[in-house]
Amino acid sequence: MTDDQPSKPYRKGVNAIITCKGKFLIIQKHIYQLNEWNFPGGGREDGETLQENLFRELKEELGADRNDFEMVGVSDHKVEYDYPAEMATKVNGGKYRGQSYSQVVLRFIGNKKKLVFDSKEFRAHMWVKASDLSKYLVFPGQYQNYKAVIDHLVPKSNLIK
Repeated sequence: MTDDQPSKPYRKGVNAIITCKGKFLIIQKHIYQLNEWNFPGGGREDGETLQENLFRELKEELGADRNDFEMVGVSDHKVEYDYPAEMATKVNGGKYRGQSYSQVVLRFIGNKKKLVFDSKEFRAHMWVKASDLSKYLVFPGQYQNYKAVIDHLVPKSNLIK
């Protein structure tokens, strides 16, 4: 990290933890290794609210509309991290020190067959049981973070359907 990095802000964004019939939607970006997965989401544009950011990303990445989801909750916990030193000046023109993403849990109530995944951004996607998330969320601290959010916001009855 450069000396001025700590004085720079975090780029705000959102992760959409989407559940449907006891499973969670995870995506694999082309830039990830074959064992690395995440939840959909992305950075906030200037002037966007959290909900505008969330539903814009879901439309861009999945082709899903706002009415395809029920909001379960927004976690008090944000995922924050600094960019590695070699990336700090390259990502977003060096404007940010890292990212701070809100964690939103949604229930998908639309038709899964209508989802269109952006093939330019994603290599793959799949729906997995909560008990299998640890196999796919392998970035440092990733599984522990999402498990805490899911345990807090998703009723246990939704995980065993």
